[in-house]
Amino acid sequence: METWSSVLVLLLLSLARPILSGPEPITGPRCTYTFILPQQKFTGAVCWSSVRPPPEPPGPNRSEVEELHVQMSRQQAQMDELRRLVEVDGAMVSEVKALRKESRNVNARVTQLYTQLLHEILQRRERPVQTSLLSWRVANASAEAARVAASYHQLEGKYNALAALVNNQSALISRLERECQQGRAGREVPPQPPLAPVVPHNPTSTSNESRAHFDTINDIQRDQTASAQHWSDKAPSPLDDTPLLPAAGPTKSTGPWSDCQAAQQDGQPSGIIMLQPAHAQGIIQVWCDQEYDGGGWTVIQRRQDGSVNFFTTWQHYKNGFGNLEGEHWLGLESIHLLTRQGSYMLRVLMEDWSGRQAQAEYNTFALEPESDFYRLQLGKYQGSAGDSLSWHNGRQFTTLDHDHDAYSGKKALLP
Repeated sequence: METWSSVLVLLLLSLARPILSGPEPITGPRCTYTFILPQQKFTGAVCWSSVRPPPEPPGPNRSEVEELHVQMSRQQAQMDELRRLVEVDGAMVSEVKALRKESRNVNARVTQLYTQLLHEILQRRERPVQTSLLSWRVANASAEAARVAASYHQLEGKYNALAALVNNQSALISRLERECQQGRAGREVPPQPPLAPVVPHNPTSTSNESRAHFDTINDIQRDQTASAQHWSDKAPSPLDDTPLLPAAGPTKSTGPWSDCQAAQQDGQPSGIIMLQPAHAQGIIQVWCDQEYDGGGWTVIQRRQDGSVNFFTTWQHYKNGFGNLEGEHWLGLESIHLLTRQGSYMLRVLMEDWSGRQAQAEYNTFALEPESDFYRLQLGKYQGSAGDSLSWHNGRQFTTLDHDHDAYSGKKALLP
């Protein structure tokens, strides 16, 4: 079909050429063309066109093809480069995503640390308040402990006072019994003066109950003194219903003496002795040791079993405390009055639990009056215990409530 179409087109072109070009000069005899057309049954209309079809474009030459190959190769290379760059960009994108994720994690950690820092800052701001609160509680607890300790010391002082009173009254009863027996034998016995208690009568640091307690002690002593006086008045006289006896020799003095050495000279044994120093207004009781190193020693302090608390106040140290037959402190005022009479020496005897003994001796010893806070005056040292008191020579006495030393803090020198 296509072949016949081409033949038909050529025929039409050959027929139309004379019409388009016009008459041409005849140069030679005309040729006759015979076309044998196959029989074809046309069922439709046959179209006739006198328009010449456009010429077919010329085919590409070799150089153009090579140039196209070069361009294609160049474009392929560019595409490969772009593909590589895209792959690199993809890796960079992945890395950027990872960095962003890590950045978010770091930001979360920084936020957490910042929150923790704020919490720490708030805690530090609250810590001084808590510290102040704890300090206040500690101060209150310390004050309460101090009040309890003071109450304990007061109760202990009352107990020691009662114990000393019982011991002193027992000694008084024994002495009165001996003198009663001597009076029955025919000698008139002078009345005994009242016992001076080792504890103060009216310490300023005690309560009203304590003062009432010591007033009761004084009443008991006055009653006992009145009883002794009444017994002396009612005692039978040597002149009543008895024959006249020859005068007896000189009798021993019953005191009071100026010190233990004077009592020793009158033959008084070791024990509680009543003394009245030269400048004293009243009578004091002391323990005289008439056996150690020739006798005549006045015991101003005894510590042996820890039964007495020596960490006490100025008033107690001034007037004395404890039990004369056990642990006791004679009293600063009594020691001052005794050492004011003349020259005295101090001897300190010590013994540990193993029985080892040591001593310290000072050839002179005295205490200044209370106006000078009982300043210590010591002489030369000798002994085996070590010189621990010379450092305190010339210093004033110090207790827990009266600080008279050179140290800036609070301390108490306990004898």
